[in-house]
Amino acid sequence: MPIEQLLQPWTLVCFALAAMATTFLGFALCNTRLVAGLPKDAAKPSIKVSVLIPARNEQRCIEACVRSVCQQDVDDLEVIVLNDQSEDETGPILERLADEFSNLQVIQGLPLPPGWVGKVWACHNLSMAATGDILIFTDADTVHRQGVIARSIGAMQKYDLAMLSLIPRQIMTTFAEHAVIPIVHMIFFATMLNFRRIGFGRTTPLAAIGQFIAFTRKGYQQLGGHERVRSSLVEDVFLAKAAASDGIRFALADGTDAIDCHMYTSAQEVTQGFSKNLFPAMQHNIALMAAFLLLQFGLYIAPLPMLAAALVSTSAPETLIILYTITTTLFIRLIVSTRFAMPSWHALIQPVTALWCILICLNSVRWAYSRSGSQWKGRSYARKDLR
Repeated sequence: MPIEQLLQPWTLVCFALAAMATTFLGFALCNTRLVAGLPKDAAKPSIKVSVLIPARNEQRCIEACVRSVCQQDVDDLEVIVLNDQSEDETGPILERLADEFSNLQVIQGLPLPPGWVGKVWACHNLSMAATGDILIFTDADTVHRQGVIARSIGAMQKYDLAMLSLIPRQIMTTFAEHAVIPIVHMIFFATMLNFRRIGFGRTTPLAAIGQFIAFTRKGYQQLGGHERVRSSLVEDVFLAKAAASDGIRFALADGTDAIDCHMYTSAQEVTQGFSKNLFPAMQHNIALMAAFLLLQFGLYIAPLPMLAAALVSTSAPETLIILYTITTTLFIRLIVSTRFAMPSWHALIQPVTALWCILICLNSVRWAYSRSGSQWKGRSYARKDLR
């Protein structure tokens, strides 16, 4: 290719996108290859375990979650569910389950005080009620396979961890779920080099997954508990940041063979759920959000019209470069999907995922700057009240 053509803006853009795609492919290969999994077998825990579940309007999933936890093969296990002022059938379901399982305790949530986010306040109150040596916080939309508690505690004891978070297998039934939910996996495993921060015996990860976080009681108290992140809509991210700043030993591990999670069930739910989280996760940093939006558009959307333009202009070198970029981004999504038990055809809808992600990000910013703030489960959180 002549030097004059190499220096053309169009050609430079094509090369820049190809270089970016190559870089993120390297990230995905490293991250997914080196992320740790739980040990396959572990001895029954010899210490008391408290599993703590906040529940607000969870009639769809609360029974399956509670049953899967109460039936774990752990001798000294207490399961505490906090009914956070639910307005659906969550309360009656929990009452019936409490009659069935002797290791289940149901407590009622207190009114939300100023400066607290609902889930964080619920987790704080659950921690106050817990008596276990290990505290496991898990969401009501999870189902725990037999042995997950023993395997998690076994990993914590083997690697001397004070905190452990698991990445669940995501259950997805609608197209919206398939398109949007893997955003988290793509952000964490394909846009930053995390492999030195993932797994056992390495440095602290950049984030935790709030669907399952286990603490030793000492580690939880040293961290300051959920009170330390009381005003955060993404408490899992900021718990991980707090652990890093305090030098607390923490690992993020692959739990796709141990926990299932069905986060949302509709386009409206996935859009609202991620709108609640994305901008706060970036600490309301407009510059970082702008860079992320440009990344999503430039890497996963723009190459498609660019390819069409190159084919029309019969520009062979640029066509090959753009084809390389598109193929590479498809491969990135395929790697991440395969590693975390998601369908391989997800790779084909990555442009849809990116476009939906952009719209969610814009809505997340809009919510943050609106008078009412972020919306979730009947509560509003103004940006000035959040971290």
